[in-house]
Amino acid sequence: MNTRGRSVIALLMLLLTAVSVAQPRILVREWDTRERLYRGEQGDQPLTLMLRVHEFSPGHRDIYSLSGAYRRGDSRTWVPVVGLHDTDGWVLYRFDSPLPGRELLDFTYEGSRFWDSIAYYRALTGWTERFEVNQEGVGIWRDEDESAPLRLYNPDLSVYRRYSFLHLEDGDRERELDLTAFDMPTAGNQVLDWREDEQGLVVLLGYQHPSRPYALGMCGAGDESGLVRLRLDTQWRLLDWRKLALDSCLKNQISERKVTRDGDYRYRVQDSDGRWRTWLLDQETLDWKPVDGDA
Repeated sequence: MNTRGRSVIALLMLLLTAVSVAQPRILVREWDTRERLYRGEQGDQPLTLMLRVHEFSPGHRDIYSLSGAYRRGDSRTWVPVVGLHDTDGWVLYRFDSPLPGRELLDFTYEGSRFWDSIAYYRALTGWTERFEVNQEGVGIWRDEDESAPLRLYNPDLSVYRRYSFLHLEDGDRERELDLTAFDMPTAGNQVLDWREDEQGLVVLLGYQHPSRPYALGMCGAGDESGLVRLRLDTQWRLLDWRKLALDSCLKNQISERKVTRDGDYRYRVQDSDGRWRTWLLDQETLDWKPVDGDA
């Protein structure tokens, strides 16, 4: 190959590399954390709690067992505890025998109903210390002889926490947007498509998540799904956003999707009153608009 040919190939490779670098990398990043440190007061003594999720309950994703330890006052000794996080808050126990704690940690008690089991775990006996904390971060500590008020400095009792962020990267810069700010869940989100234009960047996202945390109740097996459109400027600052709910067990809403001859998507959405509305999603603008004349 002559020198000119090599130069042309080198130039093409340089151009392709430049185009590749210029293309932004756009994706959803989701993760969870299952361990937290809490500080507070037990009576007039400082209290530190280190708790971690041990196991999720079989019927409710926001109810789970906890293992961990506490340290009180000036003591450097960590005292082991087990407990339960449920819709009312926490109950933590210190047992001298490991058997009651193991029953709670593994959810081995089988009541006639799910909520009977939760009530059973909240009323365990044989403990030497018991901590009960409500959703406001206040409660009471008891041992065999005494009691004292409890207060946590951080009242968020969710040891299990989930996160969902839109990650943007183009080699020179990087940014992440918290998707819960756009009325999206903390899990089940995905990037469907994106476009660059003279104003910046348009990202089309989809979401799908269970309707309720209690699997055995109304809509426990149902889903919520839809679309979210984000419009960002050239610096990836938010200009505006829109949401289109498609399927919703909570709102008794269903949808169906068809592809038009132009390659666009047509969504028909039926609300709880049985009325249908149609939305046309343009694949070029990644925006939707209502279609008139739908029955």
